[in-house]
Amino acid sequence: MTDSPLLYNAAFGPLNLAAVRSAPCQMSLGERLFLYSLVYASRPRHYCEIGTAQGGSALIAQSALFDVGHHDARMSLIDIAFDLDKGARQMLARRAVFHEGPSLEMLPKAAEAAPIDFLLIDGDHSYDGAYRDIEMAARFMAPGGHVLIHDAYNPPIAAAIQDALPTGNWIDVGLVVRHGNDLDEPPVADPRWQGQRNFWGGMYQLRHRG
Repeated sequence: MTDSPLLYNAAFGPLNLAAVRSAPCQMSLGERLFLYSLVYASRPRHYCEIGTAQGGSALIAQSALFDVGHHDARMSLIDIAFDLDKGARQMLARRAVFHEGPSLEMLPKAAEAAPIDFLLIDGDHSYDGAYRDIEMAARFMAPGGHVLIHDAYNPPIAAAIQDALPTGNWIDVGLVVRHGNDLDEPPVADPRWQGQRNFWGGMYQLRHRG
């Protein structure tokens, strides 16, 4: 993360908050605001996300970096199959590098440029996939780096987070956005959570111990 303080007179420019509302992503307003605010406040040198889909969360993060004047920050976007329209891809291409493929292969490539200061995990929503992404992230995060995990209310993802904590790699910040829904979906398919409601939403934050 950036070590030098940001002078106050540089921090009160106009904010591009329109992206927070309009960006195409499956996040509540609270989740969008939290993502924008944490990126804006922490000014990561290298922002990365697993699970970009239509690019909404990346557009929110890019807006925060632009608004705070952090024009030299890196962005690395990972998805098994991007679903970006032409406009979103063009906007993100100003700053971002696109890594298409499994996170197991793409995260090490993304980290070759620089350690990751901020990672949003919103990719594989199975227990095994979420646990793998959290565990793998510890190898590539900068000391004190932020990890945000989306859909933390989903039972398999919630379990993956709790099972990853005893590794000792993480400072447990906790559930930081408490907005969730069940969207009238069927129960969780994984038999380990048989009969549990399929909740979505919520953000959980970890910080890398370094």
